[in-house]
Amino acid sequence: MKNYKYVIIGGGTTAGYAAKEFTEQGIGYRELCIISDENIMPMNRPPFSKNYLVDPEQDEEIPVNDHNFYSEHGIEVLTETITESVDFNKKEVTLESGEIVRYEKLLIATGSEVIMPEVENDHLNENVFYLRTKTDADQIREKAKQSEKVIVAGGSYIGTETAASLSQMGLKVTMVVPEDKLLARFATDEISDFFVYLFRKKGIDIIFNEKIVKFEGESNRVNSVVLGSGRSLDTGMVVMGTGVEPAVNIFRNTNLSINYGIVVNRYLETNIPDVYAAGDVVIFPDIIFDKINHVEHWQNAFDQGKHAAKVMTGHQEPYIFEPYFFSDIFDLSYEYFGDNELHTDIKIRGNVETGDFSIWWFDLNRLVAAFIMGKRPDAEREKAKEWIRNKQSINMHEISNGENKLEELLL
Repeated sequence: MKNYKYVIIGGGTTAGYAAKEFTEQGIGYRELCIISDENIMPMNRPPFSKNYLVDPEQDEEIPVNDHNFYSEHGIEVLTETITESVDFNKKEVTLESGEIVRYEKLLIATGSEVIMPEVENDHLNENVFYLRTKTDADQIREKAKQSEKVIVAGGSYIGTETAASLSQMGLKVTMVVPEDKLLARFATDEISDFFVYLFRKKGIDIIFNEKIVKFEGESNRVNSVVLGSGRSLDTGMVVMGTGVEPAVNIFRNTNLSINYGIVVNRYLETNIPDVYAAGDVVIFPDIIFDKINHVEHWQNAFDQGKHAAKVMTGHQEPYIFEPYFFSDIFDLSYEYFGDNELHTDIKIRGNVETGDFSIWWFDLNRLVAAFIMGKRPDAEREKAKEWIRNKQSINMHEISNGENKLEELLL
């Protein structure tokens, strides 16, 4: 049996940045253990659908910390290690090997796992992929070298990034999107239409309002998919970007509070003393928008990992979530700030047709969200973050006029 002051279950972004923060808070040598089922050290996932998928040499952004970081700080990282169960009363983590790891404080950072949709003939999976790990990206890249066509299921930010990357690799890409627009979770028609135009200009076909319901093929390989409408599409491979859900299964028969994700308070504390949770696996109080939130983006995993480590080492401060995520598609980038779930008005600044634009969502005069293309002025990003964080009232009727200075729009 091994004993540690701090134990993290999980090996992704949250775990990596929590470990970094633990060292900055001055924890002792050999006080931290990370238990990860991944085959690499704690990593950033965004490159898997972008640069790294296209070129394996572009892997410098994957590790959260330098490999020597863990040995230098006496942090034990157990990779390819499955957590079998956790006894919260005894403060013990039982590994699949039977080994027991004891903790004083535990951080659950198990992240999310892919949603496996129901598809007829799902045994034909030799060339069907889900993009979640570095191994997934490697396998997709190798199969892409042998294929001419690929179907990408899903039109979210992962689906759009993956489709763009595979197109850059020379494949004929068809996207099958269950919604009526790309990036449907937050996009206006203008945003979706811009990316649809861009994708089709790059040779990517997009089929909206459809799902894959059946695989057809032989020898465990798919050679065509059947859509809900009955339409059949030939393909050499399939990438399923059908979403993720919190990885909570090992905790279901415990007294840990779970409501879709693990329930935490504003300090990222669970209902069990000395047990914390952060990242994709949690639902948490959103102080700015006064609601319970669940987020599956890198920025939140990064921020919550660092914040949990601070709280666990004695800094009892609430986590204030500033909604933000980013994406890169072909040679374009965009950023999204805030939460547009509740809005009364939408305003556009710039020119959508040229891709030089930003979109602003308002609840009456309060700015609640902003979408900003990469080439826009930095002042728009700065003001979007500031106005959303401070719940400021803005003269929304004047924001569309690009001649108006942003600082003059405050009410």
